[in-house]
Amino acid sequence: MYFIPESFNFLFLLSLLFLCYTTIIRVKFQNLQLNIILIIFLIYFIYVLYAFYFSYFIEFSHYTLSLELPTFCLSDFSKFLFPFVYIFILITLTSLIYCFSYNFSEFFNFVIYVIFIFIGGLIFFLSNSLFFFFIGYESLLIPSFLILYQFAKTRKSVEAAYLMFFWTQFGALFLILNFQYLFFINNSTLILTFNTFILSNQELIFLNLTLLIGFGVKFPIWPFYEWLPKAHVEASTNFSIFLSGVLVKFAFFGYVKLMLFLNNEHSLLYITPYLIIGIVDSSLKLYYQLDLKKLVAYSTVLEMHWLLLAVVSGQSFMLTAAFLMLISHAIVSANFFLLVDMITRRFKTRLISEVSGLYYLVPNLYFFGLMWIVIFLGFPGTILFLSEFLFFSFLIDFDFATFIIIFIFTYLISASFFFKNWFNVLFNNFSFFFNFRNNNIIDLDFREISILLFYIIFMFGFSISFQFFIF
Repeated sequence: MYFIPESFNFLFLLSLLFLCYTTIIRVKFQNLQLNIILIIFLIYFIYVLYAFYFSYFIEFSHYTLSLELPTFCLSDFSKFLFPFVYIFILITLTSLIYCFSYNFSEFFNFVIYVIFIFIGGLIFFLSNSLFFFFIGYESLLIPSFLILYQFAKTRKSVEAAYLMFFWTQFGALFLILNFQYLFFINNSTLILTFNTFILSNQELIFLNLTLLIGFGVKFPIWPFYEWLPKAHVEASTNFSIFLSGVLVKFAFFGYVKLMLFLNNEHSLLYITPYLIIGIVDSSLKLYYQLDLKKLVAYSTVLEMHWLLLAVVSGQSFMLTAAFLMLISHAIVSANFFLLVDMITRRFKTRLISEVSGLYYLVPNLYFFGLMWIVIFLGFPGTILFLSEFLFFSFLIDFDFATFIIIFIFTYLISASFFFKNWFNVLFNNFSFFFNFRNNNIIDLDFREISILLFYIIFMFGFSISFQFFIF
């Protein structure tokens, strides 16, 4: 019955093993015994990931897609851990591989910080107490700040680190206010007891709005997201991948976990216009961006507003689409940051006005850049296409006016601005700034091609496997 998705999963696992071997073991280590030990470790690691993947979808297909089950009544949150754990493992592995290959001087410190983030993430994921839940969430800030601060090369990098610290603590004030109120009315910090008592509409609105602002600073949402593009611009590529693919998703996990126990039906009237303003604002800011990293950062902000809108609707089908969007957003944003870094290392700049003509200079980089632009648009067969198809199909029935606004700004305005800038990079004439006598541009190497090709296989294979489980 499952032989078709099994074949795609097997192909995905083989490509992941091949990626790890070609980017780390074969290049850095020549000792045969060490190679064998690392290969065995990788096989075991990937097997555990796959076993978790397969068992999850068997339950997910019978649990999440029930129309009679609104999301705010779910009590067993363990089944919803998979997208976050899956993203954490996959994106962490990618950032470590890239740091090991191209930023080796930062590798050992980066590994130490990632270990501390992993420990804090375990507390954050597994805690059923508000106290330990908050401790785990806030403990993620310290290693994140140190990564950005320690590897800072300019004064702007230090400013970006302090800006991230300030805004995260600003959001923590709203979370403390929210958690204190829940404790005083319930006399308990256990999250599972929150759906056992009745709250008034005013209390629910207050709790949902403070929860949205508290975690929304980290998503981030309008108007608190200005720190994120600055952090991405000043951070190294491995931290940008980790920030957009993992740390931002931790905040999303925290919001979803608590929202499931609080009925947000009465708060939709206030939250939906707020998120639509964020979509409009981030869409318009894509037009005048000159830095490729900022362009990618604002596109991730736009998608997080879109994703959050799917969650707050309180519908199980929309939650399914949101989880797919969560995984696809992490993969797509990580690969665009990889592309920006590949361009920066060759052209020594990220400015769109100074980078152009990839089609003529680096054909392989041009090809993969074009491929990821098409995937970002929602190429049929990818997980991004599946998530957007589910999202808009359900949104038409849920709120047609919201569907029209989001469709116009995400598929017409923001897509036009985003692709206009990337097409200038890919196809524009390069002769006005580039001199062949003083520059020697080298195309993608084998490791870079392996990383980009692996995630293209993942985008198609994961989508096809998922469809066989839910349709």
